[in-house]
Amino acid sequence: MNDKYNLAKLQDDKEKIERLIAHQSRRIGHVFPKEMEHEFWAKNLERARKHVEKYVWSGVLVYFIFIVVMVPTDYFIIDQQYFLDDFVRSLISLINVGLCLLILFFFAYFSKLRPYFTYASIFLMFWAIVSTSWLTMTAKTIELQHQAMAIVGIIYILSYILTGIKPIYLLFTGLLAALATIILFATFNIHFNTIALARILFGSCLLGFVISHMIFARERMIYLYALRAKISENIHRIYNSELLHLSQHDELTKISNRRTFDETLNTLFQQARENETSLSILFIDVDFFKKYNDFYGHQKGDNVISSIAKSIKNAIRHMDFVARYGGEEFVVLLPETNAHGAYAVASNIYKAIERLEISHEKSSISNYITISLGITVYQGETEINKDELLVVADQALYRAKELGRNQIYYQSIRTIQTI
Repeated sequence: MNDKYNLAKLQDDKEKIERLIAHQSRRIGHVFPKEMEHEFWAKNLERARKHVEKYVWSGVLVYFIFIVVMVPTDYFIIDQQYFLDDFVRSLISLINVGLCLLILFFFAYFSKLRPYFTYASIFLMFWAIVSTSWLTMTAKTIELQHQAMAIVGIIYILSYILTGIKPIYLLFTGLLAALATIILFATFNIHFNTIALARILFGSCLLGFVISHMIFARERMIYLYALRAKISENIHRIYNSELLHLSQHDELTKISNRRTFDETLNTLFQQARENETSLSILFIDVDFFKKYNDFYGHQKGDNVISSIAKSIKNAIRHMDFVARYGGEEFVVLLPETNAHGAYAVASNIYKAIERLEISHEKSSISNYITISLGITVYQGETEINKDELLVVADQALYRAKELGRNQIYYQSIRTIQTI
């Protein structure tokens, strides 16, 4: 019942996801419910944090190569009359950006700092843009100013891509950083081309926003496809579980079927032989069941079989195994149980069926449904196999029926003649 409820819910969830996929494919932007939207950004943020943590040393290597290339070549770019001042500015700018990346790694790596990863990312983006603009765009060498504009643009775009934060938050931060930079330049009377500076700052901010928006639109589709795949996997798991259950259990009684019994007997028989422990087998047959079916009808007969199966299952121990052997016959396996224990379990089953008091007018021995039980016990004998063991148990049941039914009969393996 629980599986059916889960299956219905999963199928409903899958239909909702498919509608979201169809809607998302027609537009760029978020179409998620509030809870899903929150989960999507939480996963993106966590993935970004892990990427920063995982690839930090690769980033360090790349940045080191970048510095090795940049610093010597500055000698050929910087105007010699401004060399010392502009070179120091350029070097400090490179160190500053490296420190920003290192601080971002600390917030990604250390567990106590992780909750503040978002805030750190936003602040570092703001600081990197303003400080880099101030250090490099105020250089006297025009080539360095042009180079700085490209670096600031890269900082904008990488901030959008690497941090996993909502683009709208980074857009606001980027615009604020651009505005702060222009105000800073104006306050200190730094000579700059207003249009050029505004283009690179605001333009890079908007370009990064558009790029990240497109990337996250794709990430949304990937997220939806992953959710659908996960739901489909759970649906298939339930279906497979149901198919496995059906293949292992009798449909009428809901207990194990003959196939599962054969597999279980093989396992328990091998264990008993290897460990030299006891394995008891109970064969159970409903007395005069054919007459009951003929008189009361097959529907009533099915109800009797189900009731008896339930009673047997409730009467045995947790470690024991019961299966419908066929028709009105049942079999119980009792691992690590000697003859005395097997008889006690058989008595419990016998009394449980007796308490049902199911009327049976056509029975020759009672006014109620009764059962016959045959018992045998295997104790690791090497001269007998499991098929022969079943024959002994079946003969024990036959003797119980031959002696008048409605009784328990124990058949020892040692007293049976060669089969």
